[in-house]
Amino acid sequence: MRKSEKEFTEQNLFNIKKLFYDKLAMNEPPTVTRSDSSFYPPILYPSAQTKKSMNRRRKYRKAIYIPVTAALSLCLVTGAAASVGIIDLSAVLHFLGADRIGILQPVHQVSEDQGIRMEVIGAVRDGDTTEIYVSLSDLTGHRIDDTLDVYDYRVTGGNANNAQIIHYDEANKTAIVRFLIQGKVSKNRITVQINTLMSGASRQDGYNVQVDWEQLLQEKQNNNYDIVDQDRISGLGGKTDIQMETDPIPVLHQDVTNISVEGIDWMHISNIGFVEGKLHIQINPNNEIGEYNHGYFYFTDEQGQKLDIPEYSVSYGHYMKDGVGYGGDYEEFVYDLSAVDELDKLRLQGSFTSISEVVQGNWKTTFNLSENGLSKTGNVQLDANGVLQANVTLSSVGVTLTGEALSKIRMEDLSIEVHLKDGTKLFGASGFLQLDQDLIKWISPKTIPVNDVSYLLINGERVTLQDE
Repeated sequence: MRKSEKEFTEQNLFNIKKLFYDKLAMNEPPTVTRSDSSFYPPILYPSAQTKKSMNRRRKYRKAIYIPVTAALSLCLVTGAAASVGIIDLSAVLHFLGADRIGILQPVHQVSEDQGIRMEVIGAVRDGDTTEIYVSLSDLTGHRIDDTLDVYDYRVTGGNANNAQIIHYDEANKTAIVRFLIQGKVSKNRITVQINTLMSGASRQDGYNVQVDWEQLLQEKQNNNYDIVDQDRISGLGGKTDIQMETDPIPVLHQDVTNISVEGIDWMHISNIGFVEGKLHIQINPNNEIGEYNHGYFYFTDEQGQKLDIPEYSVSYGHYMKDGVGYGGDYEEFVYDLSAVDELDKLRLQGSFTSISEVVQGNWKTTFNLSENGLSKTGNVQLDANGVLQANVTLSSVGVTLTGEALSKIRMEDLSIEVHLKDGTKLFGASGFLQLDQDLIKWISPKTIPVNDVSYLLINGERVTLQDE
C-alpha cells in the first residue's frame, strides 16, 4: 500500500477503513448528447470516484459486451419471472438508448434471499470491459430505495470493479444496478454474487463536538502515543508525506476517553490530543452499524466558516498474532494546526452519514457470456508538460485510459469526442469512472460503431487510432 498523492478530500475521510463512498454527496448526474440523437436520461448515482484503491470490502466491478446483431425486442424469461410473464429489455432498461439495449445479451438467472430478488437482466462484454445490468426488488418490505448501495459483492474476472444504482422504480420498489468489470476475463462463465445491501443513507453536517481546548493545549507536549504496526493498518489517506512501507505512524493510546457526539450513537471519540505538534482525533465505531456508517471532522472559525486545514487519516484495527486477537477497529484523523494563531477559537464539527438498513444475504447467479473483441488503440497526452500519458482503447462500450499517475486527474476535468467517418460525433463531458489508480473508463450511452470511428478528441487532444 502506498500513500495517497491526492489532496485530502471528504472522500478520503469517509471511513477510510471501508472507504464507502457517500452517495448523497454525488448529485451531478452525467448527461451525454449526440449531434443527431438523444441519449438515455440522467443516471441517479454515478460513481465517478470509485477506485480499486478504495477497497470497498470484497467488491468487484465490471462491464459486459455483445454483438449488435441482437434484436431490439430481445426478451428473457426465467423460472421466477414466468409467473409475471416475459420481461422486455427495452421496457425494463428504458433509460438506455435503443441501440445500446440491442447489444445486450439477455440473461436467464434469478436469485432470491431474505425476501429480496436479484435478477441479472442483461450483459455485454468487449474483452476488457464487462457490463452487467441487475435488478433488485424487495418482495416483502421497503428495504430497496433510491439510496441503495451494493456494499459487498463479487463478480468473477477483471482487476477493477464498480457497482452503481442507475435507475429506481418507486412503484415496484425495484432498483437497477450496473456492474462494470475491467480486465481480461479468461472464461465465458461469469458469476455475480452480492452479500450486503445498504439503504436509507442520510448525511448531516454541523454536528458540534465539545472539546476542552484549554486542557488539550496544556497537555500538548505530554501526550503519550503508540507506533502502529503496519499489519494493523487498513487505510491511509490525505495530505501526508508518510511512506507507509518505511515511516513510523504514530497514533494515540486507545480508549482513553469516551466523548460522545450529540446525535450520533454509533461511535464516540476514544481519544484526542496532540502528537508531535499535530492534533489527533481517534474514534471507535460500533462494531455493527458503525462498520457501515462513516463521517469526518472539520474546523470552523467563530463565524462558522469552514477552515482549510491540512489533514490525513489512518485506519487500524483488529489483528491476529500467534493465534491471539488484538485491538479493535479505529479511525484516527490528524490535523496540522501549526498555521492557526488562536487555537482556542476553533470550533470542531462533524459531517456524518448514517445508514438505516443493512441486509446481509447470499444472492448469486452464474451465466455464460460470449465476447466481442472488436477494438482500436491509440495514446494521448493529458497535460501540458507530458507527465500524464495514457494508452487509449476504444470499444463498442466506451473508451479505456491506462497509464501511470491517472489518479491525479479529476473525472470532472475530462471530456471526450468520438468522431465518426460520416462527420457525426458523440460527445462525453461526463460518464468517466476511475476504476483503479492507473485506469479510467468512459462508458458510452450509445453503442460505438468501432469500425466507423475516424478519431477521438480527449480534452481537445486528437487521438489517432489503429486496429488492435
